[in-house]
Amino acid sequence: MLAWTASAHTHLRDLKIDGKQYERGECIRPYNSTTLFSFPVKDPTDKFFRCRTPSVDSRAEKICDVKAGSKITVSWHETELTSSRGINPSHMGPCIVWIAPLESNGENEVWAKIYEDGYNPKTKTWCIDTINKNNGTLDVTIPSDILAGKYILRTEIIALHLAAVKFTGGKDGAEYYSNCAEINVSGGGKTVPKGVAIPGVYTIDMPGIVFNTSAPFTSYKIPGPPVYKVGDPSGPVKPNAGAKKPCVKKRRRRQLPQDL
Repeated sequence: MLAWTASAHTHLRDLKIDGKQYERGECIRPYNSTTLFSFPVKDPTDKFFRCRTPSVDSRAEKICDVKAGSKITVSWHETELTSSRGINPSHMGPCIVWIAPLESNGENEVWAKIYEDGYNPKTKTWCIDTINKNNGTLDVTIPSDILAGKYILRTEIIALHLAAVKFTGGKDGAEYYSNCAEINVSGGGKTVPKGVAIPGVYTIDMPGIVFNTSAPFTSYKIPGPPVYKVGDPSGPVKPNAGAKKPCVKKRRRRQLPQDL
């Protein structure tokens, strides 16, 4: 069951790939509802934490083509309108982007982090400040050595304005704004980045998920694994990881006289 809260919200509205602008929701997995599409998930162990979809099996109606090494501009907005801001400025927190083989449907340890941006102590600004300054947009580069194939691109904002204490079922705790797009990567190399499980990557009481933005601070460590960098070792997961294997019936051994 999803844990919702009635504060300010955001959602992945659209994509822009190599200069081509896509419409709202195009190549993006369905939003959880027509009215609650921008509401957060509160529980990082909830199955809907992965993509905020109506069902864990929800799929995009279209898959967007992208070349390995090229740029995807993701666009977050509070409403359906591009004129709306990315997110409430009070919702301080990091932005993270993940990738997983599409055939896995995100099951098991298949999610590799390909982008993160948190807190800049020099400017005293968060990633959400950058997003709002750029009209809700953020540029993400697809690794140039990634194996060609179809992938899920998961965008995530963690809002920390209520994260001074851990989530216990009420309004307190971090808020997660995640959505998933589907892309078809061409070119590239032979690497399948090592992955983690989502849900599973965060716990309700880990550092970076519990963080007091009201108290004095000079740094912030983004939770989760490090960002994959071109040339990092390939993981054991293949593009079809997590896919259900066909059921093969075993032939019944004929009973022999000595078995009687």
